[in-house]
Amino acid sequence: MNDRIRFKTPQIPIEGILDEKNALSPLNVINSRIEQLQFGNSDPSIIKTITRELRLLACVVKTTLRDENNFLIENFQSIKKQEELSEILKKKLTNIQYLKDELILIGKKVGNTQLSIELRESYQYSDEYISLQIEKWLISILSNFDKLLTQDIKNLMIKMLENEQDYRISLNSRLILTEGSTNEDFSYIEGTIKKYLQGVLYLNKKKKDPKSSSLQVFYSIAAGLAIFISLFLGFLILTNFEVNSFPFIIGTVVIYILKDRIKDIIKGYSQKAASFLFPDQRIDIMDGFYEEKIGESIEKFYFIEKDKIPPEIFKIRQSSNIHSIEIEGKPEECIIFRKKIILFRKKIDEIHTRRKDISNITRFNIQNFLRYTDDSSKKVLTWNNKIHQLNPIDVSKVYHMNIVMKLTTFHEKYETNMYYKKYRIILNQQGIKQVIEPEFSL
Repeated sequence: MNDRIRFKTPQIPIEGILDEKNALSPLNVINSRIEQLQFGNSDPSIIKTITRELRLLACVVKTTLRDENNFLIENFQSIKKQEELSEILKKKLTNIQYLKDELILIGKKVGNTQLSIELRESYQYSDEYISLQIEKWLISILSNFDKLLTQDIKNLMIKMLENEQDYRISLNSRLILTEGSTNEDFSYIEGTIKKYLQGVLYLNKKKKDPKSSSLQVFYSIAAGLAIFISLFLGFLILTNFEVNSFPFIIGTVVIYILKDRIKDIIKGYSQKAASFLFPDQRIDIMDGFYEEKIGESIEKFYFIEKDKIPPEIFKIRQSSNIHSIEIEGKPEECIIFRKKIILFRKKIDEIHTRRKDISNITRFNIQNFLRYTDDSSKKVLTWNNKIHQLNPIDVSKVYHMNIVMKLTTFHEKYETNMYYKKYRIILNQQGIKQVIEPEFSL
């Protein structure tokens, strides 16, 4: 299981990014810091801030264009009643062009200033990535609203689309799709740049092992108790049998066996007690830029018997069974993963004005499950009524994995919100085929 914690991308529309009065706009922060460099201020923190804001700007633009695209697609019918789609798009295209002009100006300032290679590369990656996101947005709008656009708007969008492609070609960018190619290089570079830019939102983690010190205490107690019992029994034997007698030898051997067994038994119970009392992992959530601890994460992972599953979780699991016989089938292996994230809101408010909400990304690797699956398909003979002969057909073998999530938020000690989510993952020997979010009832 791979787990990452990051800030949510700040929600700033293109108009807000371009607003010169908006102190939260990454564009304004970048321009003000570059101006400081041009006036001779060589503080390394200024370059670090510009680099961070360039990466943040690329993330904000990507999220904004994606959300605007989804909003237009999902709410087109209501939008059309208020204003023509072409008019809405005309305003957005104008703002996007203003944004491009601002980025070009920043590029000239970066190019004309003796700055670090890191800053130049940050600008290059951010600029190319934003260009690619604008191209993707234009393609999505053209493909979804082709018949509804006026010819003027369509021509303007096509021109902007071609300009973005030509712009990246002029930069010798590797973010160019090529016909007749596998485009593996494009996919790799896009993923690499995306990870680099989004890294500005990720938080560092300092892992701790909350069990280790406790287990050492338990093991010390086990060793001490084993020695105490062996010494106690040894004195009893000495007081009742002669040193060279046969009972004394037998008793000594028994004590030696008991000493090791007592120590091992206590160690076994200690490990179980530690698993029950302490989390598997405790992580300090660190803001890498300010080097401040802004929260902590506590995780626990264990198997559970079916009759010990919380009733509401069990009901959600059963409520969306595809077939009624599922409940009577082979018993399922049930795994519980508990995670508690504590955020220090006062500390976050002190050092951040835009990035306040946290996203927790959990990646669950199913590779080990796939090792025990059957072949993904096989041939089965069946009778074909049309041709009156036996005919082999493919039959796929799939497995279903059910995930029920209970998400609860607290303010101090008081619960503020609680909701559930359920996913059914359909997989075969090759991997995941489909993810379904079924409806359920409580």
